[in-house]
Amino acid sequence: MISYLKKFPLTTIPMLCICAICSNFFPGALAEPSSVYAQTKAPNDRPAREQLFSEHVDDFRQKLVKAPQHACLKIFGRYNAIIENELSMEKLYFIAYKHVDTLLDKAVNASIDSLTLFTHTLLQDQKGPAIVFTGNLLHQINTKYNFHGLFYITIASTDGGPEVRMKFFVIGQGKFIVAYDRNAKIKHPDYDIVTGNYDYKELFIMDAKKDPNGNPGLFNIKGLSSPTAKPTWMKGPLNVDIHSFVMTFNADQQPQILIEYDLFGIKHKRMDPIPIEKLYDG
Repeated sequence: MISYLKKFPLTTIPMLCICAICSNFFPGALAEPSSVYAQTKAPNDRPAREQLFSEHVDDFRQKLVKAPQHACLKIFGRYNAIIENELSMEKLYFIAYKHVDTLLDKAVNASIDSLTLFTHTLLQDQKGPAIVFTGNLLHQINTKYNFHGLFYITIASTDGGPEVRMKFFVIGQGKFIVAYDRNAKIKHPDYDIVTGNYDYKELFIMDAKKDPNGNPGLFNIKGLSSPTAKPTWMKGPLNVDIHSFVMTFNADQQPQILIEYDLFGIKHKRMDPIPIEKLYDG
């Protein structure tokens, strides 16, 4: 072993150790080139269950109710000006829980995951509706469903503080905006890569759309710790910058989530998607 190491300059040995650690923490990540993302194409034929689910989404759209601007101002609070720059405020809508319940029940039956739901064609149209999910609505959803997404509605913190609660989220016009009651550190139960530790910010803004290959995903995931803070990449395990979560398809056309993160350059990690879960019937 000593004779082998003598082949490398002393400055190289620490980097070899770091690479060995990273390879252990993110299996296959260092060996997987960025070109994998560009070459991954969604299958030409979407599964029949997704096609059937789209019919329910179209019906869901008819149930949307125009959101009064004064109500949105109250919900968005001190982040209102920032959200105004991201969305067309004239096209914000509310939705009643009973209609959300019906849609999510259909999603569960079709084994739809939250990433596919939030990047549906209805929500990508930049001139279309953006739906405001209030704190009360999210609480109702959280008692019956688990999105198993990157952003939990409520989750325990690991920083010694109270439980972190989502205040609202807005989805539509190609955007996904998520607000929490505080900045916090959490351990993610679904995307528990290495430590599983992630930083939740008071506000996250990202693009919810399909890439040029037709793969749905959340792109440019950035958070703000305050209304005056500079947006920064979401921080994940080992303090890496999380850039995107993209639904891709392997050679057998089975869906996989491709996580793009920055660790000594752009890398990728594949994980199986988890469908939306119903916690109880009724």
